[in-house]
Amino acid sequence: MLIVFLAALLAWAPHLGARERDELRLLAAELPPYTFQIPPVSVGDTPGVKQGFVYELVSEMAKRVGHSGVIEFMPWDAAQRIAQTQPNIGILALTRSPEREDKYSWLAKLYTDDLVVVGGAGIDVASLDKVKDRPIGVLSNSGAEALLEERGFKRIRPHHEEWMNARQMQQRRIDAWLAPRLMIIYGMREVGGNLEALNFGEIVRESGIYLAGSKDLPDAEVQKWQKALDEVKADGTYQRIADQYNRLKIEPIPDDLRRRFSQPVWTN
Repeated sequence: MLIVFLAALLAWAPHLGARERDELRLLAAELPPYTFQIPPVSVGDTPGVKQGFVYELVSEMAKRVGHSGVIEFMPWDAAQRIAQTQPNIGILALTRSPEREDKYSWLAKLYTDDLVVVGGAGIDVASLDKVKDRPIGVLSNSGAEALLEERGFKRIRPHHEEWMNARQMQQRRIDAWLAPRLMIIYGMREVGGNLEALNFGEIVRESGIYLAGSKDLPDAEVQKWQKALDEVKADGTYQRIADQYNRLKIEPIPDDLRRRFSQPVWTN
């Protein structure tokens, strides 16, 4: 009986391996409140619990498409580079923008935020052009950075995580900051900042947050993830996750715990 069982197991093992190889390799980065870890990688050698509105949403979708649910965290520029150069990659949470349109497959629109410009005290941000000659913070390798470059901004100050832009705003090292609204709010709270000290200005464009993927993913792959999102919305799971993150209490992280100038060690 044992021999028969082992033979059956060995016969099934190649199929298990093939299924794992065929599934999307899902990549994410520190993009709170969409995808993040507590504690984050900037605090210690071993990142903490993976979480975030988009992280949990895609995890639920993964169950419905028969995916293992494994989501790897890594630096944002590395995740984008892999998704643009390797097959069978999924990436979250990616803003869909004209600059990125032809570089990815767009599997499912998970959330709609606003790309908004904010300024410090006394800074006019009624329009983005008002701060064209001022230092302005953005997330490195983001749609916001690409937009500023396209519009000819010369004093762009990119940082690897949005909390760094929040700290720069506090210290008046930048006059403005361009990012999705929820990321600005989270970033300011993460550094213990005062949101009332910011001037929220022009909504530059809609910021659609997507599960995206390698450029040449088959239509069937796109359709099954979109179907999973439709199911998550229909059965109330989407709203449950959204409500959970609407109630999220953000604990500030002291500067002396951050490893700002060291290369973080990423584990998955």
